[in-house]
Amino acid sequence: MDSFYRGPATLIFGAVDIEVDAALFTDAEGPEKPWTGTLRATGDESLWAEFVTDVAQLRLPDGREGYVRITGSGFGPVEIVGEGGLPS
Repeated sequence: MDSFYRGPATLIFGAVDIEVDAALFTDAEGPEKPWTGTLRATGDESLWAEFVTDVAQLRLPDGREGYVRITGSGFGPVEIVGEGGLPS
C-alpha cells in the first residue's frame, strides 16, 4: 500500500475471517506511519456486530498484513486506525 488502498481484504480475529471492502489511507512517511480507513463487510454479516475485540488483523489479497483498532462503528462501514506500520 502506498498512500491509499481501496479493495478487498480479510479481517481476522480469533478463528473468524470476514471478507471486507477496505479503504485505507495515510498521508505520513516512514515505516511506522499512521494509517486510517474504513471496512465494510462484503457478505451478509453486520460487521460492527461481529467484533468481539477492539483489535483485529487485516490481510490484503497479496498477503500483506497489519493490525487495526476499531475507532467507530455503526450500521455501515467500521472506522479503523492501523497499529504500527502499513500492512507489509
